[in-house]
Amino acid sequence: MKTFLTTFLILFPTLLFSQIDTTFYFGVNGKTCNYETAVIKKKVKRGIFKKITVITSKLDDDGWHFLFSEKITVLSDTISKIKIRGDEFSGRIMRHFEKMENGTWKFTDWLKERIKRTGFSTSKVPLIFDGQITDFYKNGRIKSVSQYKNNELISNKNWLPTGEKDADNIFYSVDSVPLFKPGTEILNQHIVQAFKKAGISGDNVNGKIVVGFVVRTDGTISGVRVVKGFAESVDEVAINAFETLKGEWKPAMLNGQNVNYLQLFPINFIYDRYDFDYLQLKGSTLYWEIN
Repeated sequence: MKTFLTTFLILFPTLLFSQIDTTFYFGVNGKTCNYETAVIKKKVKRGIFKKITVITSKLDDDGWHFLFSEKITVLSDTISKIKIRGDEFSGRIMRHFEKMENGTWKFTDWLKERIKRTGFSTSKVPLIFDGQITDFYKNGRIKSVSQYKNNELISNKNWLPTGEKDADNIFYSVDSVPLFKPGTEILNQHIVQAFKKAGISGDNVNGKIVVGFVVRTDGTISGVRVVKGFAESVDEVAINAFETLKGEWKPAMLNGQNVNYLQLFPINFIYDRYDFDYLQLKGSTLYWEIN
């Protein structure tokens, strides 16, 4: 017994600190790459007791910034419990795996009693999409059916939460993002006026919403919806602001071609004791600023 305890005390610190860190890099449109061309990186830390942590970061003009984290507990060879923390989604999912004859894994993500996503991956951690990936809305309707090759998005079909057809082949990572041709200042002013007319400002609303819409290859937008909201009245004003926005967009470009692009537009309402007179665009986020 004494020998066992001595051995355990010697080995335990080694087990505790002998975690293996591996970093995976992904370029534009999700394709695997090296560090030099990466825009997304996933740092995988494998600890003891079947615990794995994955930190996903994105590169922008200011350097690498945190997107979301996954704390994975491996329950068995086919089931993992995952706690996700991020700006766009936070929650707990159960991921079920099934080994395919070609060596890939079929996975299904369960959020409580509903399927959130299912598809195929060449690895368990991190997921490297290869084949068909199907995403679902909270109401159970299909959100998208996408085709991937070595994690690079090839094509997709998309639907709105109502079940109506959305644009096909929408991309989420591109070589150049869309630009509003009349200019950022015009865009800011239009949105500010929409909220002012509705009596909404930083002194009576405190929080954040994220508006999403598709910038199409012809420079128009469609499918305006609130991806993340906190009050129906505020959400409706935001949607109406973008639906009534006049002016064309310069489309996103990928591999030298115009493509449909999902533009996410966060708007932060920050309380302050001073008056809030205008919105300022920082990156792709509108912030209330004091005069």
